[in-house]
Amino acid sequence: MSPIALSELSLLLQETIRRRFSATRYWVIAEISNHSYYPQKGFHYFELVEKSGTQLIAKIAAVAWTAGAGRIRVFEQLTRQSFRNGIGVCVEVTVDFHPVYGLKLTLTDIDAAHTLGRLELARQAVFAALLNDSPDMVWKDGDLLASFNQQLDLPIVVQRIALVGSLQSAGYADFLHSLTENPFGFRFKVDPFPVLVQGEENAAAFAGVMATVAEQALRSKVDYDAVVIVRGGGADTDLLLFDQLPAALAIASCPFPVITGIGHLKNESIADLVAHTALKTPTQVAEFLVQRNREFETSLVALQSAIATSVRQNLLSRKHTLERLGASIAARPGLLLLNKKHNLQHIAREILAAPVSFLQRRQQAINEIRRLCHIASPERTLERGFAWLEQDGKIITSADGLTNGDNFDVRLKDALLKTTLIQKTAYHGK
Repeated sequence: MSPIALSELSLLLQETIRRRFSATRYWVIAEISNHSYYPQKGFHYFELVEKSGTQLIAKIAAVAWTAGAGRIRVFEQLTRQSFRNGIGVCVEVTVDFHPVYGLKLTLTDIDAAHTLGRLELARQAVFAALLNDSPDMVWKDGDLLASFNQQLDLPIVVQRIALVGSLQSAGYADFLHSLTENPFGFRFKVDPFPVLVQGEENAAAFAGVMATVAEQALRSKVDYDAVVIVRGGGADTDLLLFDQLPAALAIASCPFPVITGIGHLKNESIADLVAHTALKTPTQVAEFLVQRNREFETSLVALQSAIATSVRQNLLSRKHTLERLGASIAARPGLLLLNKKHNLQHIAREILAAPVSFLQRRQQAINEIRRLCHIASPERTLERGFAWLEQDGKIITSADGLTNGDNFDVRLKDALLKTTLIQKTAYHGK
């Protein structure tokens, strides 16, 4: 047979498929994966997948145009859940093939009786196993999951990192590039722990690597600041590993804070729910760590600046104090001499005034004595109406020596009386 162009083969496929399937609509049981909705157009793009156990055995791209999107809205109203990844559905589809876009199913109707899919049921089973079998590692905090790992303290500065992921993945490379080429020149010590992070069959191997991280840290006696798990995003079916019980339990029980960056914006796994910090992409994890260290550096710089400012202000204050003290010391001898001069002048004045003051005080004392002597003189006593008795020129102070018939003189202020004692009567002041 002669070779044909790819376009010819594509047209043959298109013609064959349309001839075989265009007149028929099929009800298909499958799960929704990699779903995107564009509200401006009202279209849904997604994949229908089927698995046998954990093995993906079929996957076909699908779309819901305006009519199909209307049936999806009815489905959401009836089931009270959104048309989203992981739910099992029973949908009516038509089959078509395009030479460029390939095989595609178009959704025309959806059975609301078919609710949760196997992916969501499997997640719920993992949640139940974590809560029932490992209550010390995973528990409910209100409506949210809480884990042992989330209770650990992430260091203020993260430097030593255990990096878990596939060495060949783009996410692994993105993380290392963003981390090592950070604009601040921060350096990190990264220990790689390679493991396949795609396919739910690798969950046990992933859990083993997480255990190796703890064992190596114990042997080397060096704790990791954080364990970083990275992987590029993709369809939910490509991230089933992180919804498996071994992987979730390994993360929840890890003795070091776990930071995940294993999906794009619309992916959230059980691993994210039990990890210490869940971010969407490997690049965001690197930026988070760099920014955390940057905030610490900024606080140190601010503290350094505050200390330097305080020291400068303190030195300036001390300088002004020393300058004032120096000026005071320089002026003190002159002030001291002036004060001593004033003291000497005062002493000189006191010395010159001392004799005059002394004589004045002595003169005042003499005058006082004279005044007292004048007041106490016999003449002043006689002038006040008193008299005294004399006998033979001596003053009589007591009647004990006198007898009747004795002669004595009575001296008054202006006369001297000659008298004779006729009678003596005792007197005791009464």
